[in-house]
Amino acid sequence: MKAKAPEKFCIHGGDHKVLALDSGTLKAVPNKSYRHPETFFVLASHLRSACEETGSPILLAVSKGELGLCSDKCRGQSRPSLQLKKKKLKDLDAQKEQALQLFIFYRAKAGSWYTLELAAYPRFICTSSNSEETAGVTDSLGKRKHTEFAFHWVYKAEMNSNDDSN
Repeated sequence: MKAKAPEKFCIHGGDHKVLALDSGTLKAVPNKSYRHPETFFVLASHLRSACEETGSPILLAVSKGELGLCSDKCRGQSRPSLQLKKKKLKDLDAQKEQALQLFIFYRAKAGSWYTLELAAYPRFICTSSNSEETAGVTDSLGKRKHTEFAFHWVYKAEMNSNDDSN
């Protein structure tokens, strides 16, 4: 059975910002014609959430599906952060639950927007009101940080399809 192809989206915040990749870091930048929002490759995870209210489990990647978005704690830190790891989206979904947990986000409907909750930690993806700040995580919805996003379809994004089997 052939794996389902990922959907492609740009992620917009409610404060007229988009998520963009800047020197390997996801940042919230103004949605202007001279700024290009990052294309996110979104794949439904084969793992199912324990509770429907949590949302749909998804995997997110950027850079033509080559960098997987995950949540993990850096050495010496008590709180998780968003990280991009060199993991291909097509390879992530085949992993077992324990290895995959850091790469899963629950996309839940919040009115006409969506929240993105980390599967590994009780936190949500957020952006600051300030431009050019790194996207992060928070434990509180909608307080001082923007936690609701819109997913806008992208029609002409390519996914890296290099075959590793020689």
